[in-house]
Amino acid sequence: MNADSNRAPQLRNGGRSTAPQLIKNIPMAGDEDTTSDMRRLIPAWIISGVIHVVLLSLFLLVSVSQGRGSDQTELSVIESRVEEDARDKNLTNEEIGNDPDLPTNYNVDRIEEVSVPGPVSNDAVGILNAPDGPPQTIPPPPGFGGTNGQGGGIDDPNRIGSGGLYGTPGGMGGPKLVPGGFGGRSGATREKMLREGGGNSRSEAAVAAGLKWLSRHQATDGHWSLHEFTVHGKCNCAGNGTHNDIAATGLGLLPFLAAGETHKGVGKHVMYAKVVERALKWLIANEGVDGKLGEGYAHGICTVALCEAYGLTADPMLKGPAQRAVNCMVSWQNETGGFRYSPRTDHDLSVAGWHIQALKSAQMSGLNVPNATMAGVNNYLERNQAVPDGSGYFYREKTPPTPRMTAVGLLGREYMGWGPRNPGLAKGVEYLRKLQPSPAYKDIYYYYYATQVVHQFGGPAWDEWNPKMRDLLIDTQDQGGNPDRRCQKGSWDPAGDPFNSQMGRLCFTSLCLLTLEVYYRHLPLYRRELGAAKDEALKNGL
Repeated sequence: MNADSNRAPQLRNGGRSTAPQLIKNIPMAGDEDTTSDMRRLIPAWIISGVIHVVLLSLFLLVSVSQGRGSDQTELSVIESRVEEDARDKNLTNEEIGNDPDLPTNYNVDRIEEVSVPGPVSNDAVGILNAPDGPPQTIPPPPGFGGTNGQGGGIDDPNRIGSGGLYGTPGGMGGPKLVPGGFGGRSGATREKMLREGGGNSRSEAAVAAGLKWLSRHQATDGHWSLHEFTVHGKCNCAGNGTHNDIAATGLGLLPFLAAGETHKGVGKHVMYAKVVERALKWLIANEGVDGKLGEGYAHGICTVALCEAYGLTADPMLKGPAQRAVNCMVSWQNETGGFRYSPRTDHDLSVAGWHIQALKSAQMSGLNVPNATMAGVNNYLERNQAVPDGSGYFYREKTPPTPRMTAVGLLGREYMGWGPRNPGLAKGVEYLRKLQPSPAYKDIYYYYYATQVVHQFGGPAWDEWNPKMRDLLIDTQDQGGNPDRRCQKGSWDPAGDPFNSQMGRLCFTSLCLLTLEVYYRHLPLYRRELGAAKDEALKNGL
């Protein structure tokens, strides 16, 4: 205190500063004036506290919002992954598949598996401001304008069954969605048809397991065997059939093709590309110079397989063998329009059923099928109907209709153009509905045909039929529970079927798979006629 007092007067006396000096008052112990000083500091403390509270609040708000944002991002990623896993339906997983359960609706617009991102350009095509060139005469693109192009369009009414399957008549744009065609076997279209047709995750898992079983029992050279499939599978599976390797190879191949599996291995369908390739090479190597692929059933089944493989891929290496098989079939048709075991000799509706499927597959693949051949098929179906309205069919002679042959005949009628408004078809479907899928009745040949007929017919008949057929096949598939025969997992036991000894486990499994693949194997032959259910004339005919 004394030093400070002496220094201040010295500054003033020296003339170096005339401003009043601020003297700091430091309270000492015992001062009585400290209370007033404390009161003077309170406003500053309040202001400082408010500022700190505001800053702390802002900091907390920013932290919480960032935390919430990160949580939302994490949740959205998790949800996206779950959805992606659920959509992995490439028929290679025995445990996971689709889980749709929606009513039938045949709006099957195709969505490609791969799309290219980017804006759509509306710029003019060609050189900007270029003058018009001189008129020139050039051939139309392939398939354009009926027979004037390089093959005639698949839509050309004057050349039914000619032209290429792919895209527009010019061949662009991917597989055409022709009625009954193969465009529903892959991508989003297959998923949509499965969902809307009544398939589910269990049915797809059953298909996956069945394809795996078939692939394990293929011979190294590509063929399958009805009687020696256990040799190629190196297993002790039960259920050998008759000796017919040609028919067995066609039957082994068809379920893969029905699932969209080809030798090209496009998109998700790559796992069984080699399996399909080996089988196709074996069939082609064993095809006669006249296109013959075995007798009777075998030729029909294998022709279906070759035509479908060509229709799915447009591979030119398959066109010749497929067309030769079709030509051979055409030459076998007898004067009644039917087919049997040898050329132009006899007929029965059972053999004819596979030949009719093959001819329709050839048409849908863009191969040449004479109009006269299809007209003969129509005449043959007329000849083999057991009742005048065509609602029932027999095997060979004028006998009462049977469920099995009625199913074969009705599918042929649908291929030839009968729709839900046809009283004969509607009455025939009602006849089939009397023999519903049941564990008490085992006949896969009947179920294979009847399921296709009712599926194409649609409506309440399909809504009633489908869950029974689907669940019966799922529940009876071998799950590998027998420790002595675990190799049977994914197959079906033919014991108890009327044709057990002829078909064996391989043929029986193939037909079961084709029946479970009915949702997407063929596109609808016709759009649902919503007025058919209300048609009084149709109701009166039932």
